Amino acid sequence: MSAIHVRLADDTDNDNIISLAERCPQEGMITFFINRTPRFNSLHRLLDPGAWHFVACKADRIIGLVGVTHFPARILDREYKLGYMLDLRVDEAYRSGITAFRLVKTAIDHIRESDADMVIANFLKENRRPLVFTSGRGGLPEACHLGTNRIFNIIPIRRMRLDKRFEIGIPTADDIPEITELYRKYASGFKIAPVISEQRFKNYLSTIDGLSLNNFLVAREKGKIVAVTAVWDEHTYKSYQVLKLNRSITIVTAILNGLSHIMKVPHPIRLNEPLRQLSLLLYAHDDRPEALDTLFRHVNNVNLGSEYTLIMLYAQETDPIFRFMKKYIGISVRSEMYLFAKDTSVYEELKNDSSGVMFDFSMTI
Repeated sequence: MSAIHVRLADDTDNDNIISLAERCPQEGMITFFINRTPRFNSLHRLLDPGAWHFVACKADRIIGLVGVTHFPARILDREYKLGYMLDLRVDEAYRSGITAFRLVKTAIDHIRESDADMVIANFLKENRRPLVFTSGRGGLPEACHLGTNRIFNIIPIRRMRLDKRFEIGIPTADDIPEITELYRKYASGFKIAPVISEQRFKNYLSTIDGLSLNNFLVAREKGKIVAVTAVWDEHTYKSYQVLKLNRSITIVTAILNGLSHIMKVPHPIRLNEPLRQLSLLLYAHDDRPEALDTLFRHVNNVNLGSEYTLIMLYAQETDPIFRFMKKYIGISVRSEMYLFAKDTSVYEELKNDSSGVMFDFSMTI
């Protein structure tokens, strides 16, 4: 029998990596596999030319994958190069062995030898297997637990009341300095936050399909921008191919199909089709969570009866914004966030700081 070996992925691996994704569905209320287009690393390379993936191979067959993309971040008021681990998947026949461990260890070792200072990884809350990676065994560094994340998938089915104090509109190029200053101020409230400079923001606008200024919304109070969010359709680069629905989602889908004759309802979830969703990202507020909530409510209202089924919001579970989300209808998925650092002395400082983690665009793809 041929041995399993781990190596850097290259463009010739594209078809095999896509095939691996189809064999590694994510199970839950909605079972799906992630399909990345036009190539498995298209979006990663746009965000970070230094992004990379490792593959685990047995003969000519790819049986595992892990990737890392990088971004600048301020951690406890010091700037670092931070990595984000993503796309960890292993063929079902090899999940009981050490393939996943070898992939993660190879990735961590690669980071240790690079100029990146730290890497963040997220693992589904219900999945206990990856926790072996975080305990400091087998040559891996011990990780620092950063808390629980929450993906809140809003179902746009009821009209939400807007706060009349805030004027909602699409920003212009003249607003970019004010928006990036808002990001800077918002980031100061987190112990870990991306550095979104004016140049980095403009790079998003010019290189990411569907992320021009026309895809942003701002809330103004007395002319001042107090909240911003992007509303992004990622289907150019990534889709969630639906394979199976659990009983509850099947019933909800049937009810929505029935209601579609008398009211505006979300696009139905259909088997063997991509899940239609929007993402709320690159959001911030100037100590006005109610202004950001108003933007989210506006997005909900605009998409009543639209082509989209869900509107995704991703943040740490302790984020104050979730106190404003109780009247939304939606589905939540949770994950656990861990940090691996070359210098583990930072762990104690992080544990003693009760503020949270602000998500970078790279952490939502």
